[in-house]
Amino acid sequence: MSSASSQAQGHSESDGKVNLQLLPCGNIGIFDIGGKDAPSFLHRQLSQEIRNLQTGQGASTCFLNKEGRILLYFDLWKTAEGYQAILFESQKEQFFPLLDRVLFAEDVRITDKTSQKACWILFGEGVPAWFHRLTGGADCQPRSFHVMQAESSAMSLFVMDWLVVPSLLLVMDGETPQVDPFFESLSIEQADWEQFHALRVEKGTPWPEFEVDETMIPYECGLENAISVTKGCYVGQEIISRIHHLGKPPRMLRGLLIEGHDIPARHQPVQDSKGTEVGKILSACWSERLQSVIATSSIRAKACQPGTTLAVAGKTAQVAVFPF
Repeated sequence: MSSASSQAQGHSESDGKVNLQLLPCGNIGIFDIGGKDAPSFLHRQLSQEIRNLQTGQGASTCFLNKEGRILLYFDLWKTAEGYQAILFESQKEQFFPLLDRVLFAEDVRITDKTSQKACWILFGEGVPAWFHRLTGGADCQPRSFHVMQAESSAMSLFVMDWLVVPSLLLVMDGETPQVDPFFESLSIEQADWEQFHALRVEKGTPWPEFEVDETMIPYECGLENAISVTKGCYVGQEIISRIHHLGKPPRMLRGLLIEGHDIPARHQPVQDSKGTEVGKILSACWSERLQSVIATSSIRAKACQPGTTLAVAGKTAQVAVFPF
């Protein structure tokens, strides 16, 4: 995400569409959560209403501290055996210790399955047709998953809404060299994380260690859909409820359209017309579709209205809502 040199990768020269791309995914953590007390335990600890999840459905959620700041942000899926949590970046090391410290006498089992899985992200305009064909006619509905047999291993297909194009998370039992043959006969290009994050920024999806960290509350980093304002008490709920009812989060996640071709560094200050800092760059990249440098920033409420003109490193930056 530091230059525009690879801006055309993964795009069709004829129509600008994103071809079907496959990205090996080694920065992921997968945990099974089971036991008779798992539903009530997760309900008390997490920001999302998860009791209504049906088998095969998932939702984004947060685990907050008492100040309402984000300790974990992840996807939780309802399985036939219980639940499965999918996390990215350093959160995969933090997940078990953070939940284990609030787990006392409940019958809850948290099992790390990460080393037993091989994972890829598949994205591009062709994903729905590929998914429909592979599953025998199922709809590619975001926040749903399907399990199928691939070669000699089971494969779970999680339909995600991370990107401005359709995307799937593919999870198979076993290590990567054993399951790679499944993809050899498919007409799929190899992707990299720069391509993934460019499409993520276009959509405006927050990501751990970019938009999301322990200094943020959900309203400041675009995670309104990962919290419930109607469920009962959970850690940090008082702060979340207060901000919701006041309707005044101090900052909001916004997009920036930045002039020129130079991609600003993470944490580069974002300034208003008086030179006052109103935010920092969180993610930045070149958008092939928009032919522009774009970025995300958690901007002070007074300066976050769409169309507001700000500045980044002396370049004009216009505030935009997501998706771009």
